[in-house]
Amino acid sequence: MTTFDTLRTIAMAAVLVGGIGACSPDPHTTRLPLNLADIPKVQPQLDQLPAEERQLVLDYLKRSNGDVLPANLADPSAPLTARTFAEAIKLQREFVVTNGAEEARVADFRAAREATLEPLREALAIEVVKKEITTADEAFGRRPSPGEAIHDAPTLVTTYRLRNNTAQTITHVTGSVSVRSPSDPESLMGIDSCFIDRSLSIQGGQSLELRCGDVTKRPGDQAKEYVALAESEVLLRWEPRSITFEGGRVLTAPR
Repeated sequence: MTTFDTLRTIAMAAVLVGGIGACSPDPHTTRLPLNLADIPKVQPQLDQLPAEERQLVLDYLKRSNGDVLPANLADPSAPLTARTFAEAIKLQREFVVTNGAEEARVADFRAAREATLEPLREALAIEVVKKEITTADEAFGRRPSPGEAIHDAPTLVTTYRLRNNTAQTITHVTGSVSVRSPSDPESLMGIDSCFIDRSLSIQGGQSLELRCGDVTKRPGDQAKEYVALAESEVLLRWEPRSITFEGGRVLTAPR
């Protein structure tokens, strides 16, 4: 082979390689799978993306669950209209920014609300002292008279202790308390809850116990797990609304 032939062969190889590179599809144009189970089918294209973009595509797919909505039907604040990797990356970046701002706003709101509740929680603390599945009649020491309704079905009953940490007598309390298990700390409803609106008398430094249960709700497996928890494991949320003291002074939480 002459020198000329060698150079020509090299040149043709370079053109061929360049042509192949030019024809290689841009992974950003890859169509999104319509089912999360099909992600492995586009894994080669995902692997061509930078790590940050690859994660954005995967997060978008999890958020959309493969759904593609027409623009006129999509939520303007979080549209799920992407059909390609490029569109998914763009929409997911926008979602991260918007969602981050919303999470910060919610966190600020919660922090402000917690601050307003703190004086009431300091004045009147609450704790769980007993959890049991019993009948409502037994739990509340009720003996129905002839003709009265009998509540003998299993009922989850929680006994709470209210402790007055002030020097004044508390005469009325309104508020709500809910309990959650460590396995589901973010539950909206909780395992059990109680709304308190009661006239009472708790002298300064003293405590009072009260029982709470829903006779219309049958306890399930979650309630049984809750009863088995040690009191120290229970996650309790106390949201007092108003505390009235002897003499008429009232501490009130904002709505």
